[in-house]
Amino acid sequence: MQATSNYQTLKQRHLLFGSREFVIKAPDALLVKERSLGRLHETQIPLSVLDPSPTYSSSFSIKWLFHSLFVGSLTGFVLYWALMKNMLALYILAAILAGTTLVLAYRFFLYTTRLVIFRHLHTRENFLYIWQSRPKRKKVQEFVQALSLLIQEQQASKSPPTQLLNSPANTTNPSPALPADI
Repeated sequence: MQATSNYQTLKQRHLLFGSREFVIKAPDALLVKERSLGRLHETQIPLSVLDPSPTYSSSFSIKWLFHSLFVGSLTGFVLYWALMKNMLALYILAAILAGTTLVLAYRFFLYTTRLVIFRHLHTRENFLYIWQSRPKRKKVQEFVQALSLLIQEQQASKSPPTQLLNSPANTTNPSPALPADI
């Protein structure tokens, strides 16, 4: 985490997903810069739409692990069979299965994560994801705490809406009763 004037940044890199940079533009916005292969995207999020209390999520994708281990084992068996029989078709099949194993392993690493999640204040949908251990857990925790404090300050600075119905200034005298003969 770097503090330059009123900006704090957190840079995260992941081999499979590219890099992200979070820049707190105090006091009212968060800039998210995402870079991956052939893609550069920037999003500015107003702090007023984020819930100041993040949730923490951990997942270990056992389904994708078993799929990749099964297809990897099948790849090894077909490759062994191709070496024994010296058949081109089995080498091609082994290459296809090896590619499939890589895709399944990618899915395993995609769904095995530890995240800090900021939700949307009104809809309660997951809105902003931050990896817990990239670059270092302590830096991520410091950044998350600073972001939470800024969100709380932003929401505290907003004045609550005044209640128009119950305020004494808006009570009016009822109109005088009309005469009975009209």
